[in-house]
Amino acid sequence: MRPTPLLLPLLGLLLACGDAGSGDAATGDASTTAASTTDEPTTTGEVDLNERELGASASPACVAAKTHAATLAAAAATGDAAAASAAYTGTALQTYVQQLDALATRSDDADISAWLTDGGAPALAAAAARLQVAYAVHLRASLAAVETGAEDKYAAWDEAHCLWQAALRPLAVEADAVGWHSFSETIAADIDAALADGHDAISGEPPSTTIDDWRVPPNKQRAEKSLFRAAQRVIVELAGAAKAGPDPVAARRALELFGLVEDRLDGRNTPGIQQIKDILAGDPAMIDPNTVLAELDIAFAKRTRNYADQAITGDEVGVPAGYKGAIEGSTYALLLVPGMISTLGAEFIPEAYVGEWGGYAELVRSGDDGMGTLGKVSQRLIDQTCAYQTALGIAACTGDADESK
Repeated sequence: MRPTPLLLPLLGLLLACGDAGSGDAATGDASTTAASTTDEPTTTGEVDLNERELGASASPACVAAKTHAATLAAAAATGDAAAASAAYTGTALQTYVQQLDALATRSDDADISAWLTDGGAPALAAAAARLQVAYAVHLRASLAAVETGAEDKYAAWDEAHCLWQAALRPLAVEADAVGWHSFSETIAADIDAALADGHDAISGEPPSTTIDDWRVPPNKQRAEKSLFRAAQRVIVELAGAAKAGPDPVAARRALELFGLVEDRLDGRNTPGIQQIKDILAGDPAMIDPNTVLAELDIAFAKRTRNYADQAITGDEVGVPAGYKGAIEGSTYALLLVPGMISTLGAEFIPEAYVGEWGGYAELVRSGDDGMGTLGKVSQRLIDQTCAYQTALGIAACTGDADESK
């Protein structure tokens, strides 16, 4: 039996909170809707539908690169240029990164190699961070392939798990321990649980593997968006360290890690992309971590708002696509909580906000809304998310509009 992933519903909070006033909210677009292969919820996330071990089908290339990835990270952290270069140049790790470059049309190998040749502390930090970005890009592509038709869904999911263990889990562990906020975090455990439960929901044998659509797509969202949360937490932590030092190494690492979430700003806070890059590439002593957080959260607050009523407006209550979107919103919402605590003051109760997102997802899943509770919970989520958008300076609360320069 496996632990249920993050955001267990705190349904008692749903009726404890009074109705909130209506917010100025635009309807988010329906996205990432997958065809269902299971019409009714069949499990509670505890049934293993296969006898395969998580990770057993990862590619030999990813497995062979694992030890080198850990060695590179450790060497970069201590500024040991010789050890970092030895861990990468001519090894299975470089070969794997070159393969990832070809798959995603990227140039990570060239950049990492150049920074290792440079050998300075900022360059080593950039190399290690870029490896995490490259791994994150392929992790997302691998999880997406499970939904979009990979014949061997075990192999695609296990590749994501290999990437997670090799280079990305340490980022989540670091994020759980940051000191710039006091909100309790379990990011690494959340992703561990999501990857385990998603793997359990794959069945059949290649080339005819299938998935439980009530479990695999939501767990993909939990894993992916929790990884964004890890990146956001560490980037802001590094921005603060860069300013306090002043520390150019922390600034350089933050700049590279921004690549992990940069596309999340595209179309929601496009001007913020260059602003964050300019801040992190500038004088470390002039970095304002609060500005970095705000620019990130502008995009994340819009994406969160998008899912606060998508199941209702898209007529997806009680079907897998609606549940998937509700889980996506609930996981995005966790990114916002530290910023909401600091800007909204005593009127914001984080436990209630997180709990209502969990309850909203479960109501969408069950499709049972005889008392109209779903709409009331949705409106409260909209109101609180829109209040944060207002605090961030967004002119009109939205789920999909971009910021202007």
